[in-house]
Amino acid sequence: MTDYKLLSLDVDGTLIGNGSYPTPRVTAAIHAAKAKGVTVALCTGRASEACYHLLRHLELDGLHIFFDGAAVVNWPNNELVFLQALPPHAAERLIELARKYELFLEIYAHDFYFIEQETELAQQQQEKLQITPIVTDLTTLVNRIKIVKGQVIATNAAEKQRADLLTQEIASLCKVSWSWDPSNGMYFGNAISRFASKGTAFREMTDYLAIPLHQTLAVGDSFNDLPAFEVAHTKVAMGHSPDALKELADWVAPSVDEDGVAAAIEKFIL
Repeated sequence: MTDYKLLSLDVDGTLIGNGSYPTPRVTAAIHAAKAKGVTVALCTGRASEACYHLLRHLELDGLHIFFDGAAVVNWPNNELVFLQALPPHAAERLIELARKYELFLEIYAHDFYFIEQETELAQQQQEKLQITPIVTDLTTLVNRIKIVKGQVIATNAAEKQRADLLTQEIASLCKVSWSWDPSNGMYFGNAISRFASKGTAFREMTDYLAIPLHQTLAVGDSFNDLPAFEVAHTKVAMGHSPDALKELADWVAPSVDEDGVAAAIEKFIL
Protein backbone atom coordinates (compact mmCIF):
# COMPACT_ATOMS: atom_id res chain seq x y z
CA MET A 1 0.00 0.00 0.00
CA THR A 2 1.31 3.46 -0.94
CA ASP A 3 2.46 5.70 1.90
CA TYR A 4 0.69 8.85 0.74
CA LYS A 5 2.13 12.23 1.71
CA LEU A 6 -0.15 14.55 -0.29
CA LEU A 7 -3.92 14.45 -0.80
CA SER A 8 -5.23 16.93 -3.38
CA LEU A 9 -8.94 17.76 -3.36
CA ASP A 10 -11.08 19.60 -5.88
CA VAL A 11 -13.80 21.66 -4.18
CA ASP A 12 -17.10 22.02 -6.06
CA GLY A 13 -18.65 18.65 -6.81
CA THR A 14 -15.89 16.89 -4.87
CA LEU A 15 -15.27 18.31 -1.41
CA ILE A 16 -18.69 19.98 -1.24
CA GLY A 17 -22.03 19.55 -2.98
CA ASN A 18 -25.05 21.50 -1.78
CA GLY A 19 -24.17 24.16 0.75
CA SER A 20 -20.90 25.86 1.58
CA TYR A 21 -19.19 23.26 3.79
CA PRO A 22 -18.25 19.57 3.59
CA THR A 23 -20.36 17.02 5.47
CA PRO A 24 -19.36 15.85 8.97
CA ARG A 25 -18.16 12.50 7.55
CA VAL A 26 -15.91 14.20 4.98
CA THR A 27 -14.62 16.65 7.59
CA ALA A 28 -13.78 13.81 9.99
CA ALA A 29 -11.99 11.84 7.26
CA ILE A 30 -9.84 14.83 6.34
CA HIS A 31 -8.88 15.39 9.97
CA ALA A 32 -8.01 11.69 10.25
CA ALA A 33 -5.80 11.89 7.14
CA LYS A 34 -3.99 14.89 8.60
CA ALA A 35 -3.50 12.99 11.86
CA LYS A 36 -1.65 10.33 9.85
CA GLY A 37 0.77 12.96 8.57
CA VAL A 38 -0.79 13.50 5.15
CA THR A 39 -0.70 17.02 3.71
CA VAL A 40 -4.18 17.93 2.47
CA ALA A 41 -4.36 20.60 -0.23
CA LEU A 42 -7.24 22.13 -2.14
CA CYS A 43 -6.89 22.07 -5.93
CA THR A 44 -9.73 24.18 -7.27
CA GLY A 45 -10.90 26.61 -9.89
CA ARG A 46 -12.09 28.88 -7.09
CA ALA A 47 -10.29 32.00 -5.98
CA SER A 48 -8.32 31.71 -2.75
CA GLU A 49 -10.68 34.16 -1.04
CA ALA A 50 -13.64 31.90 -1.89
CA CYS A 51 -12.00 29.08 0.09
CA TYR A 52 -11.05 30.89 3.29
CA HIS A 53 -14.07 29.50 5.15
CA LEU A 54 -13.16 25.97 4.05
CA LEU A 55 -9.52 26.35 5.04
CA ARG A 56 -10.55 27.58 8.48
CA HIS A 57 -13.19 24.87 8.89
CA LEU A 58 -10.79 22.07 7.93
CA GLU A 59 -7.70 23.70 9.50
CA LEU A 60 -5.75 23.31 6.28
CA ASP A 61 -2.62 25.40 6.78
CA GLY A 62 -0.08 25.17 3.95
CA LEU A 63 -0.04 25.31 0.15
CA HIS A 64 -3.15 25.17 -2.01
CA ILE A 65 -3.91 25.42 -5.73
CA PHE A 66 -6.44 28.08 -6.75
CA PHE A 67 -7.77 29.70 -9.93
CA ASP A 68 -7.67 26.37 -11.81
CA GLY A 69 -3.91 26.19 -11.39
CA ALA A 70 -3.03 29.83 -12.07
CA ALA A 71 -1.86 30.29 -8.46
CA VAL A 72 -0.34 28.36 -5.58
CA VAL A 73 -0.97 30.14 -2.28
CA ASN A 74 0.32 29.52 1.24
CA TRP A 75 -2.42 29.70 3.87
CA PRO A 76 -2.94 31.42 6.30
CA ASN A 77 -0.39 34.13 5.47
CA ASN A 78 -1.83 34.35 1.92
CA GLU A 79 1.66 34.35 0.40
CA LEU A 80 1.80 33.76 -3.36
CA VAL A 81 4.20 30.93 -4.18
CA PHE A 82 3.28 30.75 -7.87
CA LEU A 83 1.14 33.02 -10.07
CA GLN A 84 0.40 32.98 -13.80
CA ALA A 85 -1.67 36.05 -14.65
CA LEU A 86 -4.13 36.34 -17.53
CA PRO A 87 -2.66 38.58 -20.28
CA PRO A 88 -4.41 41.98 -20.42
CA HIS A 89 -5.39 41.59 -24.09
CA ALA A 90 -6.99 38.23 -23.28
CA ALA A 91 -8.91 39.70 -20.34
CA GLU A 92 -10.14 42.59 -22.48
CA ARG A 93 -11.36 40.23 -25.22
CA LEU A 94 -13.03 37.98 -22.64
CA ILE A 95 -15.05 40.90 -21.31
CA GLU A 96 -16.06 41.90 -24.86
CA LEU A 97 -17.22 38.38 -25.70
CA ALA A 98 -19.12 37.93 -22.44
CA ARG A 99 -21.05 41.10 -23.25
CA LYS A 100 -21.58 40.02 -26.86
CA TYR A 101 -23.05 36.65 -25.85
CA GLU A 102 -24.86 38.03 -22.77
CA LEU A 103 -23.08 35.77 -20.31
CA PHE A 104 -22.43 36.34 -16.62
CA LEU A 105 -18.74 37.05 -16.04
CA GLU A 106 -16.67 37.37 -12.89
CA ILE A 107 -13.15 38.80 -12.89
CA TYR A 108 -10.71 37.69 -10.19
CA ALA A 109 -7.56 39.23 -8.79
CA HIS A 110 -5.64 37.43 -6.05
CA ASP A 111 -7.64 39.02 -3.23
CA PHE A 112 -10.72 40.52 -4.90
CA TYR A 113 -13.44 39.61 -7.34
CA PHE A 114 -15.50 41.84 -9.57
CA ILE A 115 -18.83 41.80 -11.45
CA GLU A 116 -20.63 44.37 -13.57
CA GLN A 117 -24.10 44.18 -12.06
CA GLU A 118 -25.99 42.72 -9.15
CA THR A 119 -28.26 39.89 -10.30
CA GLU A 120 -29.93 36.86 -8.75
CA LEU A 121 -27.03 34.74 -10.02
CA ALA A 122 -24.55 37.16 -8.46
CA GLN A 123 -26.35 36.77 -5.14
CA GLN A 124 -26.23 32.97 -5.42
CA GLN A 125 -22.51 33.13 -6.09
CA GLN A 126 -21.94 35.44 -3.15
CA GLU A 127 -23.73 33.04 -0.81
CA LYS A 128 -21.91 29.96 -2.12
CA LEU A 129 -18.44 31.54 -2.17
CA GLN A 130 -18.91 33.41 1.10
CA ILE A 131 -17.34 36.56 -0.35
CA THR A 132 -18.70 39.90 -1.58
CA PRO A 133 -17.88 41.12 -5.10
CA ILE A 134 -16.99 44.65 -6.13
CA VAL A 135 -19.44 45.98 -8.74
CA THR A 136 -17.69 47.97 -11.47
CA ASP A 137 -17.12 48.38 -15.21
CA LEU A 138 -14.87 45.37 -15.83
CA THR A 139 -12.96 47.01 -18.69
CA THR A 140 -11.51 49.52 -16.23
CA LEU A 141 -9.65 46.66 -14.51
CA VAL A 142 -7.70 45.43 -17.52
CA ASN A 143 -4.63 47.63 -17.24
CA ARG A 144 -5.07 48.51 -13.58
CA ILE A 145 -4.84 45.19 -11.74
CA LYS A 146 -3.24 41.79 -12.27
CA ILE A 147 -6.14 39.62 -13.39
CA VAL A 148 -5.69 35.95 -12.53
CA LYS A 149 -8.93 34.47 -13.82
CA GLY A 150 -12.18 35.28 -15.54
CA GLN A 151 -15.12 32.99 -14.85
CA VAL A 152 -18.01 32.59 -17.26
CA ILE A 153 -21.17 30.98 -15.88
CA ALA A 154 -23.80 29.21 -17.99
CA THR A 155 -27.00 28.38 -16.15
CA ASN A 156 -28.79 26.45 -18.94
CA ALA A 157 -28.22 24.72 -22.28
CA ALA A 158 -28.78 27.86 -24.35
CA GLU A 159 -26.23 29.82 -22.35
CA LYS A 160 -23.76 26.92 -22.58
CA GLN A 161 -24.07 26.98 -26.38
CA ARG A 162 -23.23 30.67 -26.39
CA ALA A 163 -20.42 30.03 -23.92
CA ASP A 164 -18.97 27.40 -26.27
CA LEU A 165 -18.82 30.05 -28.99
CA LEU A 166 -16.97 32.34 -26.59
CA THR A 167 -14.53 29.51 -25.80
CA GLN A 168 -13.82 28.97 -29.48
CA GLU A 169 -13.31 32.65 -30.24
CA ILE A 170 -10.88 33.26 -27.40
CA ALA A 171 -8.89 30.03 -27.72
CA SER A 172 -5.85 31.72 -29.25
CA LEU A 173 -5.57 34.19 -26.33
CA CYS A 174 -6.28 32.08 -23.24
CA LYS A 175 -7.58 28.73 -22.07
CA VAL A 176 -11.15 28.17 -20.87
CA SER A 177 -11.57 24.94 -18.89
CA TRP A 178 -15.09 23.90 -18.02
CA SER A 179 -16.58 22.19 -15.00
CA TRP A 180 -20.14 21.26 -14.09
CA ASP A 181 -21.58 21.61 -10.60
CA PRO A 182 -24.06 18.79 -9.89
CA SER A 183 -25.53 20.69 -6.95
CA ASN A 184 -27.06 23.37 -9.17
CA GLY A 185 -26.65 22.13 -12.75
CA MET A 186 -24.56 25.14 -13.77
CA TYR A 187 -21.46 25.21 -15.96
CA PHE A 188 -18.37 27.20 -14.94
CA GLY A 189 -15.73 28.24 -17.46
CA ASN A 190 -12.38 29.25 -15.99
CA ALA A 191 -10.48 31.56 -18.33
CA ILE A 192 -6.80 31.52 -17.38
CA SER A 193 -3.39 31.81 -19.01
CA ARG A 194 -2.72 29.22 -21.71
CA PHE A 195 0.29 28.09 -19.69
CA ALA A 196 -1.55 27.47 -16.42
CA SER A 197 -3.33 24.29 -15.36
CA LYS A 198 -4.00 22.20 -12.29
CA GLY A 199 -1.32 19.82 -13.53
CA THR A 200 1.37 22.50 -13.80
CA ALA A 201 0.48 23.84 -10.36
CA PHE A 202 0.44 20.32 -8.93
CA ARG A 203 4.07 19.86 -10.02
CA GLU A 204 5.02 23.27 -8.62
CA MET A 205 3.45 22.39 -5.28
CA THR A 206 5.02 18.96 -4.96
CA ASP A 207 8.44 20.38 -5.90
CA TYR A 208 8.07 23.12 -3.30
CA LEU A 209 7.03 20.62 -0.62
CA ALA A 210 9.64 18.02 -1.70
CA ILE A 211 6.94 15.35 -1.94
CA PRO A 212 7.62 12.63 -4.56
CA LEU A 213 4.84 12.25 -7.12
CA HIS A 214 4.53 8.54 -6.32
CA GLN A 215 3.22 9.53 -2.88
CA THR A 216 0.39 11.74 -4.18
CA LEU A 217 -3.36 11.17 -4.44
CA ALA A 218 -5.76 13.47 -6.33
CA VAL A 219 -9.55 13.49 -6.13
CA GLY A 220 -11.73 15.37 -8.62
CA ASP A 221 -14.95 15.32 -10.60
CA SER A 222 -14.70 17.37 -13.79
CA PHE A 223 -12.81 18.14 -17.00
CA ASN A 224 -10.58 20.76 -15.37
CA ASP A 225 -9.21 18.00 -13.12
CA LEU A 226 -7.74 16.10 -16.07
CA PRO A 227 -4.35 17.88 -15.96
CA ALA A 228 -3.94 17.05 -12.25
CA PHE A 229 -4.89 13.43 -12.95
CA GLU A 230 -2.13 13.28 -15.57
CA VAL A 231 0.43 14.20 -12.91
CA ALA A 232 -0.75 12.60 -9.65
CA HIS A 233 0.22 9.01 -8.89
CA THR A 234 -3.21 7.81 -7.74
CA LYS A 235 -6.37 9.31 -9.23
CA VAL A 236 -9.88 9.07 -7.79
CA ALA A 237 -12.88 10.28 -9.80
CA MET A 238 -16.19 11.04 -8.14
CA GLY A 239 -19.15 8.88 -9.14
CA HIS A 240 -20.82 11.64 -11.16
CA SER A 241 -17.62 12.49 -13.10
CA PRO A 242 -17.53 12.50 -16.92
CA ASP A 243 -16.25 9.34 -18.60
CA ALA A 244 -13.01 11.06 -19.66
CA LEU A 245 -12.04 11.49 -16.01
CA LYS A 246 -13.20 8.04 -14.97
CA GLU A 247 -11.06 6.48 -17.69
CA LEU A 248 -7.94 8.07 -16.17
CA ALA A 249 -8.92 7.19 -12.61
CA ASP A 250 -7.54 4.32 -10.56
CA TRP A 251 -10.80 4.17 -8.63
CA VAL A 252 -14.27 5.70 -8.94
CA ALA A 253 -15.63 6.91 -5.60
CA PRO A 254 -19.27 7.45 -4.70
CA SER A 255 -20.76 10.80 -5.70
CA VAL A 256 -20.39 13.98 -3.67
CA ASP A 257 -23.85 13.40 -2.20
CA GLU A 258 -22.60 10.04 -0.91
CA ASP A 259 -19.43 11.45 0.70
CA GLY A 260 -17.10 10.21 -2.02
CA VAL A 261 -14.10 12.08 -0.60
CA ALA A 262 -14.52 10.33 2.74
CA ALA A 263 -14.77 6.96 0.97
CA ALA A 264 -11.55 7.67 -0.95
CA ILE A 265 -9.67 8.69 2.20
CA GLU A 266 -10.94 5.62 4.06
CA LYS A 267 -9.87 3.31 1.21
CA PHE A 268 -6.45 4.71 0.33
CA ILE A 269 -5.19 6.47 3.48
CA LEU A 270 -6.96 5.17 6.57
